[in-house]
Amino acid sequence: RNAWPPKTDTQVKQDGSLNAREVVLQEGIYWDFVRPFTPVNDRVVVSKRCSTRFYAGNRVELNESYLKKFERRAKVMNADGRWVDGDTVVYYNLPVARGGPGAHNFRLEFGEEMEHVAEGNSVSDPNVALDMLRAARRAWDLHLSKLPTPATRLDVCLNILATTGINGSCSFLFDGKGDVSDVVQFYASMSGSCALNLSVFHPTYRSPGAEVYSFSCGWSNGVFPDTQLGYWITRYMSRVQQEKEYPNLQNSSCRYESIVKELLDAGADVGPFFKPLEHSGDSVLTVVSEIRRVFTPTLYRKRLSMCEMMRLYLRLFPRRDNDNDCTQELASLLDILSRKSKIELRFNVGDWVECNMRQGWEGGLVTKQWAEGFTYEVELANGTMASAPFDTNEFIRRPELRFRVGDRVECYMDEGWMPGTVRKHWSDLNGCPYEVVLDKYKTWEFCTAPCD
Repeated sequence: RNAWPPKTDTQVKQDGSLNAREVVLQEGIYWDFVRPFTPVNDRVVVSKRCSTRFYAGNRVELNESYLKKFERRAKVMNADGRWVDGDTVVYYNLPVARGGPGAHNFRLEFGEEMEHVAEGNSVSDPNVALDMLRAARRAWDLHLSKLPTPATRLDVCLNILATTGINGSCSFLFDGKGDVSDVVQFYASMSGSCALNLSVFHPTYRSPGAEVYSFSCGWSNGVFPDTQLGYWITRYMSRVQQEKEYPNLQNSSCRYESIVKELLDAGADVGPFFKPLEHSGDSVLTVVSEIRRVFTPTLYRKRLSMCEMMRLYLRLFPRRDNDNDCTQELASLLDILSRKSKIELRFNVGDWVECNMRQGWEGGLVTKQWAEGFTYEVELANGTMASAPFDTNEFIRRPELRFRVGDRVECYMDEGWMPGTVRKHWSDLNGCPYEVVLDKYKTWEFCTAPCD
């Protein structure tokens, strides 16, 4: 309601209709309420008309106050031959646009990435410096307006924060403080699932040899799951693997990790990670050591989901302290995806279960769900810890209990062993194997036995 009436050169008529050649709507209004109800034959016209405007949010105003962040004192040599700050104010590291907006070679250069050098008084003049800032912002806005979907635009914005030397935030280009959280929340509020859950790739941007935007990840055929989250998770795991193999690399995987976290917090759909795989495309698994050797197309024909494949990998290649692989990060990522999913596990924390160990089935208590990439962490009766990779009877099950309903038993209480009668298996109260009515108390009072 707050977005109506839209911005237009004419007034809205009394009957609510518009008398204008062009109406500028917010992206969220267009994608959620206009495009779905537009006939297919008219969508190209509507899309073209809409894409001539781009709303970037509440960005910092480019004025003399903002320009001060680029202000430095020019270095001069004193009588002793030393370089010291002079009296002349110079504006360093102003962002510069390179390439054509919408083209594959377009980029913005920041800070030490700058290839240009100051000539004469070109950046000592504040008016010239402001003009450079405004020109760079206009080029950026034009570039985004030429990208076809909100998902591709969000990806380009996140790529700036992940790969450039701007310390994770850029109020010059983005809404609010301009950090990852602000960018993700802005696109989530404007375009919703169109930005968070659709593919970052687009058919019109895949033509070989065409001067269009190319994704820095280098994968021209997409990733699996082919969503915004799938793309950034794959990039995150790829960067982690690179830093494991080459310790001298700059540690930037934390930037990718923050992007994944913000996408999940904003409501990005994790469902595709739990659907059966149809093909073996580039994915989070392809960057893990030895994955191509182990996961042959045969496993894809078994219709396992991506998360099931990840658990299978962790089961085949357990983490070692001196391992050069990224299994620890893979396990943590799998836990996060599983908790965000709507999957309900059969057993709760505190339930008495049996685990399939090498020496046979052993009883224990569930101590944690979604632990280190596996579905359950279990403390066995002998005091050791075990993990169940999958929530199936092959790995974990309810044990066959020794006593039937109505059997006379003794329970170990604070007062010692006390006789009673089994009234129920698997208590609805706390999931314990037995509910027992003790002889010493009334029939409606009972205790629960946590293990058999």
